[in-house]
Amino acid sequence: MFLNVLIVVVLMLVGVGATGLCSYNPGGPEAGPVHEVDAETFLNMEARAVDFPVRFPQMPEGWVTNSARRTMIDGQPAPVVGWVTPDRGYLQLTQTGAAFDAAVAGHDDKLRPEERTETIEGTEARVLLSDDNDVRDLWVVDAGDARLLVTGAGTDDEFRQLISTALHTAPIAASAASAA
Repeated sequence: MFLNVLIVVVLMLVGVGATGLCSYNPGGPEAGPVHEVDAETFLNMEARAVDFPVRFPQMPEGWVTNSARRTMIDGQPAPVVGWVTPDRGYLQLTQTGAAFDAAVAGHDDKLRPEERTETIEGTEARVLLSDDNDVRDLWVVDAGDARLLVTGAGTDDEFRQLISTALHTAPIAASAASAA
């Protein structure tokens, strides 16, 4: 019986190896290039679908948009864009028209009992924190016409930079959104 199992395993390895669909690479994974997505086009389309102003922050060299999707917060669509930062961190910006409490509750079901505030470009950012290592910090800014929620695995300076850039970004004009 052992001989039969050995023959089947050898035939399987030869068959799978011949297809070229697998490989063996000893050692750890290597950091390859980040797959970039067209977040600007995505946000132009989203600006037509929501009833609050949507911004596309033009981040500096080294920030790569690698994800764009829609989520629902308080029963309304909310665009989400993610960036890989120059230091290989990751930050995600969610934009919503929901009020602060509804935006935080709708973001995820993680409990963040601690809070501090920071002032970024004259605007207060509420930083929600947790002692749980599996729960990422959530920075929430009331931009007046929308709430900006930033989370991810980045440094505080990267959080500040994304929020500052978003606050300095004019909302996408309705004419630009409908032309996209």
